[in-house]
Amino acid sequence: MTFVRLPATFFAALMAASAIAGAEPAGEVIPEKFLDVTIDPAERSVRGELRMHRPPGVSEFRLRDGLRVHEVRVGEETLQVARTPGGRYRIRVPEVAPPVVITWSGTLPAPDDGVAGMFMDRDGGFLSPEGGWYPVFEPGRPFALRLHARVPSGQRFVATGSLVGEVNDDGTHYSAVHAHPRINAVVLASGPWLERGIEVDGVQVRTLFPEALDAGYARKYLEHTAQYLRKFAARAGPYPYESFTIAASPAPVGVAFPAFTVLGERVIPLPFIPRTSLAHELLHNWWGTGVRVDYVSGNWSEALTTYMADYHLAEQRGEARETRHRWLLDLASLPPELDRALVTYRGGNRGADRIVGYNHGAMMFHMLNRRIGAQAFDAGTRLFSDRHMFRVAVWDDLQAAFSEAAGEDLSGFFDAWLQRPGLPELALRDVERRRDGDAWEIRGVLEQVQADDPWPLAVPLVVETGDGPVRQTVSMGERRVPFSVRVADAPVAIVADPDYHVLRRLADAPPILRTTTLQPRARLATTRPGLEDVGPAVLGRRPEPAEAFSPDAPLLLVGETGEVVRWLAAQGVPEPPEAMARRGHARAWTVPGTRLLVLSADDMEGLRNLVGALRHHGHRSYLVQDADGRSMEAGVWESAEDPLRIVFQE
Repeated sequence: MTFVRLPATFFAALMAASAIAGAEPAGEVIPEKFLDVTIDPAERSVRGELRMHRPPGVSEFRLRDGLRVHEVRVGEETLQVARTPGGRYRIRVPEVAPPVVITWSGTLPAPDDGVAGMFMDRDGGFLSPEGGWYPVFEPGRPFALRLHARVPSGQRFVATGSLVGEVNDDGTHYSAVHAHPRINAVVLASGPWLERGIEVDGVQVRTLFPEALDAGYARKYLEHTAQYLRKFAARAGPYPYESFTIAASPAPVGVAFPAFTVLGERVIPLPFIPRTSLAHELLHNWWGTGVRVDYVSGNWSEALTTYMADYHLAEQRGEARETRHRWLLDLASLPPELDRALVTYRGGNRGADRIVGYNHGAMMFHMLNRRIGAQAFDAGTRLFSDRHMFRVAVWDDLQAAFSEAAGEDLSGFFDAWLQRPGLPELALRDVERRRDGDAWEIRGVLEQVQADDPWPLAVPLVVETGDGPVRQTVSMGERRVPFSVRVADAPVAIVADPDYHVLRRLADAPPILRTTTLQPRARLATTRPGLEDVGPAVLGRRPEPAEAFSPDAPLLLVGETGEVVRWLAAQGVPEPPEAMARRGHARAWTVPGTRLLVLSADDMEGLRNLVGALRHHGHRSYLVQDADGRSMEAGVWESAEDPLRIVFQE
């Protein structure tokens, strides 16, 4: 399959198409829409018919310029259509009318046409409501959908809602019907795909992959999806659709829509995608496209999906502690000017947006799970799903469901972790041990040392002894809380939150790649002319140049391997914990005690590969690649000491 060049606005349009929200009046009557469309990707043509009831009086709908309305009729009566600016059409519906029927046709834009939310050709197509490919009345208002579409044989499509039927019409066309009981918009994707499928507990699971990907990856994706469907249904309630489809796209994306997800053709072969992103996009069929988001009041779905999908799988791989530590490292790298309250997160999966909306939010749900217990947590999510499926829900609805499941008022917990920016920071004070008969007692004070008011916390304490660890939890509602722990064996050390269960600011956080890339004031130094374009690719903006190194100034250094070695020596930059400057073919690393990020490679191809990989390694302190761009080493510098661990002297 040929990879097509997509307009710059395509990714924003993808997210907008999946971001279905808006207030819904109680007791509202949901109208039905019947869409019948024929699409020819090779010709980029569409012709269609929309049938629906409209209230009497004046109605307006929107259709993209370049598509032509042929007729609007009610029964045997043809209605007059008035064209207004902006691709809008006005009709007057008579009293006690049968359904309004609109027929239209035209040519869809090509991928290179730069039209947001819509493109079509034989190698892949995507049609979102923002592109105006079908008549749209009152954007954002819910309706029941039944869509019948057909494409030429050799093509397939997937669209909003459950797949309820599909046929091949005499070998000339592929035809299918999709349905949804309550939706706001219709999305359709197409391509020259091969179809594979299995049935999982009554749900039809499909892959729609090009031939080059089908044989190697379809079965793996089907098997993983089957596992995830069963897991998520047990925790979040029944899967809300009759089908789930994984469709390939020329764009390097991973986006969820009602009953399907679109994954990039270059993304699908990545070995970690079936074990991570696939589960995330599937769970969005419960949270985000199933129970929908009121984006004005805050986006809860990414946090809940990250916790119940990504983190759950990390637990199963034995990587839960590492994942929590990574989230806290990301939060520690967030500059104060980019920090904000979780409730203000509306969307976005890059940089500070992702750290707040995904990581901060997932850690909040982890603390909630520990507070109310896993059984109550899952009961809360099932209650939330049952009450709000196919409707818009807000943070208060989540709070109500969890409070009812836990049998306690959780408003104080949610208020603190949703409404406040910043994070608590912990310290151990006045810690001492003393012999008490045949036992030992450790006393001290656990303090929140941030400038802001104290947070409600449940902080694990672990006393290390020769007989093993002794655990205790300290509940904190005040800034300073005394504690006392008795142990039978002589205590060796005491540590607060050693496994990173508490959403807090790490006092000992080593620098990671994001420590520099997130800094709005980061500057760029290059060892030779011609490397200036690396700055925007890494920092997301064009930084000002810098000539010298300063430990307190965020700086991105880019250059050829030997030139970088000489630049670092001339500037007196301290060595990192491990020698990095000549590792592998290309490498990126931070320097503890500074805000310097170094990128160097043996040639330009190595530098390009390195820059392309940084998005997936922002939580690392260093990354080393070989000449083919494969990762050889990646990790986080170890902290010199843990300020929350007190070692007792003999």
